[in-house]
Amino acid sequence: MKASTMNIKIVFLSCLMVLVGLYACAGQPTGVNGFLSDYSKLQKNPRYAGSQIYFNPETPLKNYSRFIVNPVQVRLSSIGAYRGADPAKQQEISQYTHQQFVTALQEGGYEVVTSPGPGTLILRSALTEVARSEIKPRSFLMNISLGGASIEAEFVDALSGEIVVAVMESQRGTHTKVARNLNEYSNAKDVIDRWAARLVQRLDEEYGKK
Repeated sequence: MKASTMNIKIVFLSCLMVLVGLYACAGQPTGVNGFLSDYSKLQKNPRYAGSQIYFNPETPLKNYSRFIVNPVQVRLSSIGAYRGADPAKQQEISQYTHQQFVTALQEGGYEVVTSPGPGTLILRSALTEVARSEIKPRSFLMNISLGGASIEAEFVDALSGEIVVAVMESQRGTHTKVARNLNEYSNAKDVIDRWAARLVQRLDEEYGKK
């Protein structure tokens, strides 16, 4: 086999391996960054790709009817820092995330409060990645980055401090058209909107509403 042909095949296989790696990593949770109280009990979420979750079997969600939504922190993982938005944009999207959680709960008929009490859960959360959508015309493998977001979150009993639910998740957006009229963080917000909707959906299931 000629050396030039061998080199071409090596380059092709290398590119193929990179593409497979990108596909396997897409939507997978980013590395642990220390926000959650305990990562050891997380398991792959069968309902959503790129999600790991834990439900405390001793304290089901249906035992709670009131929710305190803490401000959403920004604790970028190493991957999140590499892809990270500027600090002002990070703060804007963390506030957006908080508001979406509060609005979704309230519109779903759930009580959002500010004081601990019986039957109250505290939602703690941190964005570990805020990735913008962008065109990469000089990229050899991909010319569009869809953007998205990653989160670590847990529901904590407001009185006992017991973890009721914990989750770590990374998702890409669904908007494939990157144009001037599309905000570069539209996909990140799209992911956050889905998280808020899924939160209420899960609560509704626990309460037998659906």
